[in-house]
Amino acid sequence: MNQDTATQSVSHSPILVEEPVLISNERDEIELVSQDNQRTWIKRTWKGIHWTVSGLFGIVSLVIVLAILAAIPIVNLLALGYLLQAEGEVARSGKLTQAFPMLNQARLIGGCLLGIFLCLLPLRYLGDFTSDAMLVDPNSGLTRFLQILTSLAAVGVFLHLLGALAAGGRLIRFFRPIKNVRTLISEFRSRTLFSDRSLAVSVFVRSFQLRKTFLLGFWGALGILMWTLIPTGLYAVADAPQGPQILITLAGGVLLTLVCSWVPVLQAGYACEERLSQYTQLKRARQLFRRTPLLWTLALLLGYAMSIVLYLFKIVAPPQDALWLLTTVFIAIIYPARIYIGWVYSRSSRKMDEPWRIWRWFWSLVSFAICGFYVFLLFFTRNIGANGKLVLFEQPLLLIPSPF
Repeated sequence: MNQDTATQSVSHSPILVEEPVLISNERDEIELVSQDNQRTWIKRTWKGIHWTVSGLFGIVSLVIVLAILAAIPIVNLLALGYLLQAEGEVARSGKLTQAFPMLNQARLIGGCLLGIFLCLLPLRYLGDFTSDAMLVDPNSGLTRFLQILTSLAAVGVFLHLLGALAAGGRLIRFFRPIKNVRTLISEFRSRTLFSDRSLAVSVFVRSFQLRKTFLLGFWGALGILMWTLIPTGLYAVADAPQGPQILITLAGGVLLTLVCSWVPVLQAGYACEERLSQYTQLKRARQLFRRTPLLWTLALLLGYAMSIVLYLFKIVAPPQDALWLLTTVFIAIIYPARIYIGWVYSRSSRKMDEPWRIWRWFWSLVSFAICGFYVFLLFFTRNIGANGKLVLFEQPLLLIPSPF
């Protein structure tokens, strides 16, 4: 009995020793899995926040860059060309995610501008202190010290900005001067500094497709003027709502209303196909309107309502150096309208059947009434606009979205 009891105790003893070890291993695995899940959740959250902030920063940068371009004569055709390009990308794909084809380039430019501004800000305050000291006591030791300090700081900031731009120009580069120096020294030793930087600049400039974008804007503006120039000219004849000239103005208003009903559809086709002949496809435009009349009516309502709002900013001409600030408002307001028109064009192109005839007629009348009301309000904008009758020809929804 004693031997059997000893044998049983010996045989059971390893089980008693291994059981808590297995339990502890399982707990360790569970803890590791929970920690990995927690880390994964944190990484996903951080990536989501970074993606959102980066995307918003890129959109804001894009609007500012387009506003600067739109405020410069002749160069503003690049801004129009980009808007048509974005509208065409959405019209071809039907995806709103394609509405910002040059978002990465704009994000880089915006990062450079913000980095330069933040680096120059301390130098600006230091220069103000130096100017105040020179006014108070120009011959004092403190004034001379501030002058020397400002000069050295200006040289240092210039070299820092040059290094940050040469190291890639991303926003984070403007806050890592030591790393920028190490990167440039490493590339200089490997004799790839100038070749790599020149190649990067060349690729970055070519990515804008300046010639294609400029021509897209030029021919896009020409196509709009072919439709709107004569009706708008007739509409601008009368100086007062009386007399024989009012008949010509009424005829021009009716023609301009018809043109405003179809030109956004024609321009969306031009943006999609990138062919000037699309401005003559009136039958195609009517067919697309019949397929989705409600969506096109909402597009006209959105676009022309925003245009009327923008005409209010044309009452007083702003200073030339502040023109791009006001142009930013124009770009930010017109951009969503163009993207929505491109999306409606994509929906209409993919839809083959047409709704009930009475439904089509109803929304056709509503869209005609919207365009008529827009043209009616347009008559009074020349009385409040700084450019007089010329304001009638600007058409911010269809042409260059600029205050003047």
